[in-house]
Amino acid sequence: GIASSASGFAALSLAASSAAGLKLDEKALSRLARLGSGSACRSIPGGFVEWQAGTNDDNSYAYSIAQPGHWDLVDCVVLVSQEEKTVSSSLGHFLSPTSLYQPARVADAPHRLELCRNAIRMRNFDALAEVVELDSNLMHAVMMTSTPPLFYWQPTTLTIMDEVHSMRKAGIQVCYTIDAGPNVHVLCTGDVADKVEGRLRELAGVNRVLKAHPGGPAILE
Repeated sequence: GIASSASGFAALSLAASSAAGLKLDEKALSRLARLGSGSACRSIPGGFVEWQAGTNDDNSYAYSIAQPGHWDLVDCVVLVSQEEKTVSSSLGHFLSPTSLYQPARVADAPHRLELCRNAIRMRNFDALAEVVELDSNLMHAVMMTSTPPLFYWQPTTLTIMDEVHSMRKAGIQVCYTIDAGPNVHVLCTGDVADKVEGRLRELAGVNRVLKAHPGGPAILE
């Protein structure tokens, strides 16, 4: 799935705590979801969310830095493969210390986070694109240089990355980020979303393009 552990454990935390009669606030729910999957803590608050690393269970949680309507961004999720990954994300995390690039990546993480946070607050797409693509490339560089190496990209993944760069050179506000897998998240501003989606659908090897927008907090319905 696409961030299935994040959405799944966020939903489970909210549903299970409610069924148990617990009235947890957003911070407590975020902490609970984090126990299932680190990224799940970010799926509890709404809008643009930051995960505070913290030093223990009490102070490691996520919170909103901007509401959903703060910035009209669209995530065009480009599906290259819908098959289960041959190597799990958990194994990738386990192998990351074997890469010589990992210490430098971790050491610079607070700086990249600050750049990303500022870009979102200022709605500066160029700054956001630079740090988002850098962070994605660094993660995959670590995986590619782990022992044994992990190669998640497929030929179509690279085709999409190249198309994103071509669109940006043409003045379209667009960038990419890639999870531990071959599928690509192409971020763009709402005014060019249809154009970007159309360009992506035309690429050979692309199965589907899904569009997502900044959403609200986790709720029970």
